[in-house]
Amino acid sequence: MKLNFTVDGVQHIITVNADKPLNRILEELVPSFAISNACKNASCGNCMVLINGNAALSCLVPAFRANGTSVMTYSAFRKTRFCHAIERAYAETGTRPCEQCYASKTLLIGSLLNRYDQTRTILDVNKTQDNKQNTSIYDHSYLEREFGLVSCKCVDVGQLAQVVELAYAFRRRQSGR
Repeated sequence: MKLNFTVDGVQHIITVNADKPLNRILEELVPSFAISNACKNASCGNCMVLINGNAALSCLVPAFRANGTSVMTYSAFRKTRFCHAIERAYAETGTRPCEQCYASKTLLIGSLLNRYDQTRTILDVNKTQDNKQNTSIYDHSYLEREFGLVSCKCVDVGQLAQVVELAYAFRRRQSGR
């Protein structure tokens, strides 16, 4: 099949087997990607990428699903202002994932923030009866499921939830909302 997609801002048109996993394709196109992608079978989460802004384990995405999409690896994401907001949140909360899962958890947080922006009804000014703003973005069980994509347990979900909420606040300030 002819695969036409963007990887880290660069357009690619290649011919591949329709069910070839995206991680194998990315290993050929992005030299730094092969280093972080070790398990090859969805057991670690280190092959995390953003596909059209949403986190996905690239080892589970067949080539035909990537056709017409925009894929961003951590190599490109770390250069964005959105990544800087997440890094700032890590620093301010004193939370830092280990080197093994730093990239995948950062991309997952980036994906969550993208979803928050897309579904403003979940986040935007939820007022309680006494007119205080509710700062909880998603419940703990939702975040636990999302972060379950990454097997490393170096940081607990409660700490990651704080990072997500603080990064979202930084991101909103950056965009003037």
